[in-house]
Amino acid sequence: MQKFSFVENAKVFFGRLKKKLHPRYIRKSLKYMSARSNKHTYISSGLAEYINKELYKSELPVHIHAMKSLEKGERSYLQIPLSEARFLEVLAKSVGAKNILEIGTFRGFSTAFLARALPEDGIVFTCDEDSRYVSAARRFWEALGVDEKIHFELDMASKTLERLIQDEPTLEFFDMVFIDADKENYKLYVEESMKLLKQGGLMVIDNTLWKGLVEYDEPHDNGALHMRKFNAWVFETFGRDASFVPGWDGAILIWKR
Repeated sequence: MQKFSFVENAKVFFGRLKKKLHPRYIRKSLKYMSARSNKHTYISSGLAEYINKELYKSELPVHIHAMKSLEKGERSYLQIPLSEARFLEVLAKSVGAKNILEIGTFRGFSTAFLARALPEDGIVFTCDEDSRYVSAARRFWEALGVDEKIHFELDMASKTLERLIQDEPTLEFFDMVFIDADKENYKLYVEESMKLLKQGGLMVIDNTLWKGLVEYDEPHDNGALHMRKFNAWVFETFGRDASFVPGWDGAILIWKR
Protein backbone atom coordinates (compact mmCIF):
# COMPACT_ATOMS: atom_id res chain seq x y z
CA MET A 1 0.00 0.00 0.00
CA GLN A 2 1.42 3.35 -1.06
CA LYS A 3 2.12 5.84 1.74
CA PHE A 4 2.19 9.62 1.38
CA SER A 5 4.26 12.00 3.43
CA PHE A 6 2.80 14.98 5.26
CA VAL A 7 4.14 17.31 2.55
CA GLU A 8 2.58 15.26 -0.24
CA ASN A 9 -0.78 15.13 1.56
CA ALA A 10 -0.61 18.88 2.10
CA LYS A 11 0.03 19.44 -1.61
CA VAL A 12 -2.98 17.32 -2.52
CA PHE A 13 -5.18 19.14 0.02
CA PHE A 14 -4.19 22.64 -1.07
CA GLY A 15 -4.41 21.64 -4.71
CA ARG A 16 -8.04 20.59 -4.23
CA LEU A 17 -8.72 23.71 -2.15
CA LYS A 18 -7.28 25.94 -4.87
CA LYS A 19 -9.52 24.26 -7.43
CA LYS A 20 -12.61 24.73 -5.25
CA LEU A 21 -11.81 28.41 -4.67
CA HIS A 22 -11.51 29.12 -8.38
CA PRO A 23 -14.29 31.55 -9.52
CA ARG A 24 -15.41 29.15 -12.27
CA TYR A 25 -15.76 26.28 -9.79
CA ILE A 26 -17.65 28.50 -7.36
CA ARG A 27 -20.05 29.63 -10.10
CA LYS A 28 -20.71 26.02 -11.12
CA SER A 29 -21.26 25.00 -7.49
CA LEU A 30 -23.70 27.85 -6.85
CA LYS A 31 -25.55 27.06 -10.08
CA TYR A 32 -25.80 23.38 -9.08
CA MET A 33 -27.01 24.20 -5.55
CA SER A 34 -29.58 26.64 -6.92
CA ALA A 35 -30.87 24.01 -9.33
CA ARG A 36 -31.09 21.45 -6.52
CA SER A 37 -32.92 23.88 -4.24
CA ASN A 38 -35.74 24.74 -6.65
CA LYS A 39 -35.73 21.41 -8.55
CA HIS A 40 -35.36 23.19 -11.89
CA THR A 41 -32.35 23.61 -14.14
CA TYR A 42 -31.66 27.09 -15.44
CA ILE A 43 -31.16 26.90 -19.20
CA SER A 44 -28.22 29.16 -19.93
CA SER A 45 -27.09 29.97 -23.47
CA GLY A 46 -24.29 27.43 -23.05
CA LEU A 47 -26.66 24.70 -21.93
CA ALA A 48 -29.06 25.52 -24.78
CA GLU A 49 -26.14 25.19 -27.20
CA TYR A 50 -25.30 21.78 -25.71
CA ILE A 51 -28.92 20.63 -26.09
CA ASN A 52 -29.07 21.75 -29.72
CA LYS A 53 -25.75 20.06 -30.46
CA GLU A 54 -27.12 16.74 -29.21
CA LEU A 55 -30.38 17.15 -31.12
CA TYR A 56 -28.60 18.06 -34.36
CA LYS A 57 -26.75 14.73 -34.26
CA SER A 58 -29.89 12.97 -35.52
CA GLU A 59 -30.62 15.53 -38.25
CA LEU A 60 -29.42 15.50 -41.84
CA PRO A 61 -26.94 18.29 -42.72
CA VAL A 62 -29.37 19.77 -45.27
CA HIS A 63 -32.08 19.89 -42.58
CA ILE A 64 -29.73 21.52 -40.06
CA HIS A 65 -28.89 24.20 -42.64
CA ALA A 66 -32.59 24.88 -43.25
CA MET A 67 -33.30 25.09 -39.50
CA LYS A 68 -30.44 27.47 -38.81
CA SER A 69 -31.39 29.63 -41.79
CA LEU A 70 -34.95 29.95 -40.52
CA GLU A 71 -33.67 31.08 -37.10
CA LYS A 72 -31.97 34.11 -38.69
CA GLY A 73 -35.16 35.62 -40.09
CA GLU A 74 -37.04 38.70 -38.96
CA ARG A 75 -38.72 38.36 -35.53
CA SER A 76 -37.06 34.98 -35.05
CA TYR A 77 -37.55 35.36 -31.28
CA LEU A 78 -41.19 34.37 -31.88
CA GLN A 79 -40.14 30.95 -33.17
CA ILE A 80 -40.12 28.06 -30.73
CA PRO A 81 -36.67 26.59 -29.96
CA LEU A 82 -35.43 23.38 -31.53
CA SER A 83 -35.78 21.43 -28.27
CA GLU A 84 -39.46 22.36 -27.99
CA ALA A 85 -40.09 21.50 -31.65
CA ARG A 86 -38.51 18.07 -31.12
CA PHE A 87 -40.58 17.67 -27.94
CA LEU A 88 -43.74 18.25 -29.99
CA GLU A 89 -42.58 15.75 -32.60
CA VAL A 90 -41.94 13.01 -30.02
CA LEU A 91 -45.17 13.88 -28.19
CA ALA A 92 -47.16 13.54 -31.40
CA LYS A 93 -45.55 10.15 -32.05
CA SER A 94 -46.29 9.00 -28.50
CA VAL A 95 -50.03 9.71 -28.82
CA GLY A 96 -50.15 8.07 -32.25
CA ALA A 97 -51.37 11.26 -33.92
CA LYS A 98 -52.50 11.08 -37.52
CA ASN A 99 -54.23 14.45 -37.87
CA ILE A 100 -53.04 17.59 -36.06
CA LEU A 101 -54.53 21.07 -35.84
CA GLU A 102 -52.14 23.99 -35.36
CA ILE A 103 -53.29 27.52 -34.50
CA GLY A 104 -50.51 29.95 -35.45
CA THR A 105 -48.08 29.02 -38.23
CA PHE A 106 -45.50 31.85 -38.36
CA ARG A 107 -42.53 30.43 -40.35
CA GLY A 108 -43.76 26.86 -40.06
CA PHE A 109 -41.01 25.55 -37.76
CA SER A 110 -43.28 23.70 -35.34
CA THR A 111 -45.52 22.70 -38.25
CA ALA A 112 -42.70 20.78 -39.91
CA PHE A 113 -41.74 18.88 -36.77
CA LEU A 114 -45.36 17.94 -36.13
CA ALA A 115 -45.67 16.75 -39.73
CA ARG A 116 -42.57 14.56 -39.39
CA ALA A 117 -44.32 12.64 -36.61
CA LEU A 118 -47.25 11.65 -38.82
CA PRO A 119 -47.79 8.59 -41.04
CA GLU A 120 -47.77 9.08 -44.80
CA ASP A 121 -51.52 9.71 -44.90
CA GLY A 122 -51.45 12.11 -41.93
CA ILE A 123 -52.06 15.87 -42.11
CA VAL A 124 -51.21 19.00 -40.16
CA PHE A 125 -53.94 21.59 -40.67
CA THR A 126 -52.37 24.95 -39.80
CA CYS A 127 -53.60 28.52 -40.08
CA ASP A 128 -52.30 32.06 -39.73
CA GLU A 129 -53.58 35.48 -40.73
CA ASP A 130 -50.13 36.95 -41.49
CA SER A 131 -49.06 36.39 -45.09
CA ARG A 132 -45.51 37.78 -44.68
CA TYR A 133 -43.98 34.45 -43.67
CA VAL A 134 -45.89 32.00 -45.88
CA SER A 135 -43.17 31.74 -48.54
CA ALA A 136 -40.47 31.08 -45.93
CA ALA A 137 -42.67 28.44 -44.30
CA ARG A 138 -43.33 26.63 -47.56
CA ARG A 139 -39.61 26.60 -48.45
CA PHE A 140 -38.82 25.14 -45.03
CA TRP A 141 -41.48 22.43 -45.37
CA GLU A 142 -40.09 21.48 -48.78
CA ALA A 143 -36.53 21.39 -47.40
CA LEU A 144 -37.64 18.92 -44.71
CA GLY A 145 -39.72 16.93 -47.18
CA VAL A 146 -43.03 17.32 -45.30
CA ASP A 147 -44.88 19.82 -47.51
CA GLU A 148 -47.37 17.20 -48.74
CA LYS A 149 -48.47 16.50 -45.16
CA ILE A 150 -49.33 20.15 -44.46
CA HIS A 151 -52.49 22.07 -45.30
CA PHE A 152 -52.16 25.81 -44.73
CA GLU A 153 -55.00 28.33 -44.59
CA LEU A 154 -54.41 32.08 -44.63
CA ASP A 155 -57.11 33.56 -42.42
CA MET A 156 -57.95 34.57 -38.87
CA ALA A 157 -57.88 31.58 -36.54
CA SER A 158 -61.37 32.33 -35.22
CA LYS A 159 -62.84 32.22 -38.74
CA THR A 160 -60.90 29.08 -39.64
CA LEU A 161 -62.13 27.32 -36.50
CA GLU A 162 -65.69 28.43 -37.23
CA ARG A 163 -65.52 26.87 -40.71
CA LEU A 164 -64.04 23.63 -39.38
CA ILE A 165 -66.77 23.33 -36.73
CA GLN A 166 -69.48 23.91 -39.32
CA ASP A 167 -67.95 21.15 -41.45
CA GLU A 168 -69.31 18.10 -39.60
CA PRO A 169 -66.62 15.57 -40.72
CA THR A 170 -63.93 17.60 -38.90
CA LEU A 171 -65.71 17.49 -35.54
CA GLU A 172 -63.60 15.36 -33.19
CA PHE A 173 -61.30 14.72 -36.16
CA PHE A 174 -57.90 15.76 -34.77
CA ASP A 175 -55.70 13.68 -32.48
CA MET A 176 -53.68 16.66 -31.28
CA VAL A 177 -53.92 20.46 -31.20
CA PHE A 178 -51.04 22.92 -30.85
CA ILE A 179 -51.89 26.55 -30.03
CA ASP A 180 -49.29 29.29 -30.41
CA ALA A 181 -51.01 32.44 -31.62
CA ASP A 182 -52.39 35.74 -30.27
CA LYS A 183 -52.74 35.27 -26.53
CA GLU A 184 -55.85 37.45 -26.17
CA ASN A 185 -57.91 34.78 -27.92
CA TYR A 186 -56.42 31.70 -26.23
CA LYS A 187 -59.61 30.94 -24.29
CA LEU A 188 -61.68 31.05 -27.50
CA TYR A 189 -59.16 28.87 -29.34
CA VAL A 190 -59.21 26.26 -26.60
CA GLU A 191 -63.01 26.16 -26.40
CA GLU A 192 -63.45 25.90 -30.17
CA SER A 193 -60.54 23.50 -30.75
CA MET A 194 -61.91 21.14 -28.11
CA LYS A 195 -64.88 20.55 -30.42
CA LEU A 196 -62.46 19.39 -33.12
CA LEU A 197 -60.27 17.26 -30.86
CA LYS A 198 -60.99 13.56 -30.48
CA GLN A 199 -61.86 12.04 -27.14
CA GLY A 200 -58.53 11.04 -25.61
CA GLY A 201 -56.75 13.63 -27.76
CA LEU A 202 -54.08 16.02 -26.53
CA MET A 203 -53.91 19.81 -26.63
CA VAL A 204 -50.66 21.76 -26.19
CA ILE A 205 -50.75 25.50 -25.47
CA ASP A 206 -47.54 27.55 -25.71
CA ASN A 207 -46.19 30.60 -23.78
CA THR A 208 -48.24 29.97 -20.65
CA LEU A 209 -45.49 31.09 -18.23
CA TRP A 210 -44.83 34.32 -20.13
CA LYS A 211 -41.13 34.81 -19.37
CA GLY A 212 -41.81 33.82 -15.77
CA LEU A 213 -43.84 36.95 -15.07
CA VAL A 214 -47.03 34.98 -14.28
CA GLU A 215 -45.44 34.36 -10.88
CA TYR A 216 -46.43 37.84 -9.73
CA ASP A 217 -49.92 38.89 -8.62
CA GLU A 218 -49.31 42.29 -10.19
CA PRO A 219 -46.82 41.64 -13.01
CA HIS A 220 -47.20 45.12 -14.58
CA ASP A 221 -47.21 43.36 -17.96
CA ASN A 222 -50.43 42.98 -19.93
CA GLY A 223 -49.33 39.69 -21.48
CA ALA A 224 -48.46 38.16 -18.10
CA LEU A 225 -51.69 39.42 -16.56
CA HIS A 226 -53.69 37.89 -19.38
CA MET A 227 -51.85 34.57 -19.13
CA ARG A 228 -52.42 34.42 -15.35
CA LYS A 229 -56.17 34.72 -15.94
CA PHE A 230 -56.06 32.21 -18.78
CA ASN A 231 -54.06 29.67 -16.76
CA ALA A 232 -56.48 30.00 -13.85
CA TRP A 233 -59.40 29.36 -16.21
CA VAL A 234 -57.70 26.28 -17.70
CA PHE A 235 -57.17 24.59 -14.33
CA GLU A 236 -60.61 25.56 -13.07
CA THR A 237 -62.13 24.06 -16.23
CA PHE A 238 -60.00 20.97 -16.85
CA GLY A 239 -58.60 20.22 -13.40
CA ARG A 240 -56.38 17.14 -13.28
CA ASP A 241 -56.65 16.67 -17.03
CA ALA A 242 -54.30 19.66 -17.42
CA SER A 243 -50.68 20.20 -16.41
CA PHE A 244 -47.82 22.65 -16.89
CA VAL A 245 -44.62 21.90 -18.75
CA PRO A 246 -42.18 24.29 -16.99
CA GLY A 247 -39.78 24.57 -19.91
CA TRP A 248 -39.03 27.13 -22.64
CA ASP A 249 -41.69 29.87 -22.16
CA GLY A 250 -44.03 27.39 -20.52
CA ALA A 251 -46.68 25.14 -21.99
CA ILE A 252 -49.91 23.58 -20.80
CA LEU A 253 -51.03 20.08 -21.77
CA ILE A 254 -54.74 19.24 -21.73
CA TRP A 255 -56.08 15.72 -22.21
CA LYS A 256 -59.63 15.56 -23.53
CA ARG A 257 -61.89 13.16 -21.68
